[in-house]
Amino acid sequence: APAEVHRAARYGLAETYLADQDWGPAAAAWEEFLSLYPEDEAYARAAFMAARAYEATGQCEKALLLYEASLAGDTTLADVIHEEVGDCHASLAALAPLPRPSQEKAIAAYRQALAATTDRSVQVSLRERIAGSYLAMNDPAAAVAEYDAILAVAEIESYRAKIDYLAGQALAGAGQLEAAMERYRRPVNRYPNAEYAYLALIELVNAGAQVDEFQRGLVDYYAGASYPDAYGAAIRAFDRYLAATPAAKADEALYRKALAQRATEQPAAALDTFETLIAGYPQSKWLASAWLEKGATLAGMSNVEGAVKAYQDTAAFFPATETAPEALWRAARLREGQRAFAAAADLYEEMQTSFPGHEDAAEALWRAALARYQAGADQAAVADLQALLEKYPGSSFETKSLYWLGKLLPGADGQAYWDRLQQRFPREYYGLRVAQVRAGGSLTAARLITETVEPPAWVPATAEAEILPWLRGWTSVPTGTRLISLPAALGQRADLRRGEALLGVGLRREAMRAFDGARAAYWDQPLPLAQLAFYFQEQGFYGLAARAVGRVAALSPGRSTSVAPLALQRLAYPLPYADLISARAQEAGLDPLLLAALVRQESLFEKVAESYAGARGLGQVMPATGEGIAGNLGLTDFVLDDLYRPSVSIRFAAYYLQLQLKRFDSQILMGLAAYNGGPGNTMRWLEMSGDDLDLFVEVITASQSRIYLERVYEQYLVYERLYRDASE
Repeated sequence: APAEVHRAARYGLAETYLADQDWGPAAAAWEEFLSLYPEDEAYARAAFMAARAYEATGQCEKALLLYEASLAGDTTLADVIHEEVGDCHASLAALAPLPRPSQEKAIAAYRQALAATTDRSVQVSLRERIAGSYLAMNDPAAAVAEYDAILAVAEIESYRAKIDYLAGQALAGAGQLEAAMERYRRPVNRYPNAEYAYLALIELVNAGAQVDEFQRGLVDYYAGASYPDAYGAAIRAFDRYLAATPAAKADEALYRKALAQRATEQPAAALDTFETLIAGYPQSKWLASAWLEKGATLAGMSNVEGAVKAYQDTAAFFPATETAPEALWRAARLREGQRAFAAAADLYEEMQTSFPGHEDAAEALWRAALARYQAGADQAAVADLQALLEKYPGSSFETKSLYWLGKLLPGADGQAYWDRLQQRFPREYYGLRVAQVRAGGSLTAARLITETVEPPAWVPATAEAEILPWLRGWTSVPTGTRLISLPAALGQRADLRRGEALLGVGLRREAMRAFDGARAAYWDQPLPLAQLAFYFQEQGFYGLAARAVGRVAALSPGRSTSVAPLALQRLAYPLPYADLISARAQEAGLDPLLLAALVRQESLFEKVAESYAGARGLGQVMPATGEGIAGNLGLTDFVLDDLYRPSVSIRFAAYYLQLQLKRFDSQILMGLAAYNGGPGNTMRWLEMSGDDLDLFVEVITASQSRIYLERVYEQYLVYERLYRDASE
């Protein structure tokens, strides 16, 4: 009906403005919708989204009215709404000549939010806001009571340090200096490595309060990584402590002082301090660490021979400690850096022989083999690889050992190892690499097929008909079970209902966290996981669906998606945004399926994904990189939040991958390494490996980048099998 079309268009337009954070037009569009459809079933959701838009434009009076209207509907998001109401009142208080009434309203709203949630992280955040409102009302005692309530449940040490510091600030502001100093001492004495311990120490020192010099030095030392001047303060504090008699922790003070000296580019002084510890405290628990760091200090001074000797002495003097294998490992790495590969291999082999049960012993044999290969001693490399397979069966180095044995041994002997690898690990990187080598295939851009990819339509009923019989073959599936609809017990879970409500008001990231709670709750139950996968797919959370069915496959007898039904494999390796991926890949001369594999590895197709480092969107483009790409493409209106737009993120990912491929002679693996690890690092790895592509992969020093290119390569071939080969 035309009326419904108009209604849907107005709603969609308002949603689009909101998603784009175009707050003014969003507010106007929602206001129009609310005025035209006061009886609409979506009225409460629309009121919430209108309130968000008005709040973002600073119109909190209008926002408050709309938040109240939104509460008249579903109360699933009552905690979120009350929190926003509290924020609005707090914002109004900051502008009001008489702020107290608004702060009181803010506190009341925050308490309502507190009562409406059981999420501890949300609760402590709300209490922080309540405390802030009390401070704005000049009621430090009430604020401190909130901080104490937080400390009663908070477990993370760095956060406890922050809360004690804030309590100290509140008390100091009220003139209760003695109580404030006591609060500041808590993080200094209990959590010396927390940033807020350092901030608390500054308050103590500025107030002239007495502080234990060792603890002062310790806090300053830990703070040095973020506040470089703190290293100097640490050295001075440790010196004052060491000058006192007796100094019960003199050995640790010397150890930390030496590290601080080294951090402030005083390596010679650091060596002297380490020597003082070594000579003066032969029974110290810090002795082995002092020897180890003496070696690191010499290495930093480019005295490789002295460093290697110090490391070898460490291993000889302290054979029963964890320091010994670490010392041999470090010595081996130094020899690798010198390209003294035979000497490096000797040290790795010594480490494995002396400490065969160490967690890195298998890797030591692997690195010894690689060093032997780089030294031109192929037979010695083979011996190390065979020893690795014999002594550490099933290790994470098994596949690469099998590959390299096949590469190094001539004739049938080598082919037997490759046969074994392909038989046992056909879908993993090294098994796929064997297949590619044997087929004479290329790993350059010449192998890329740029034609548009059109994945088959997702038909839930068809997929269900394919997956359900497979599930019945190995797990309990009651009669009448469906995958395309959730059973009542599962469908009524609070986290799913909350996720739907959050998604309905445009809070996708928060919705994803709620949905993921359900996935985690059924981690070992294949049937509900499969049902959730269908549900997530319908909701547009392709990554959650992929994780769910990936776990289902891991629980199955085959332990792999590769032997699961085709419909399940396509859930695990989805191809959303296929039109965008194909268009942008073709513009860049890329294979759409390579670009899809990259996006899956980067974000699992979650458009609002953001990494700890700040990378954003489907292609996980870093802000600085995104700004550079936007400039190169002439996008003058680009803003960083555009990286969350699939059209922008996919375009930028394609552009950046194409750039790296051009830079590295169209070599796919090198291009992928550069996409993840940067072109500068990739150039360095290339210099270390020459034209040996297999060696290039192995010498990548950033393990994340090495694993990344292996996974993207694996997934690229999976995508070819699922979306290209299967259609032929």
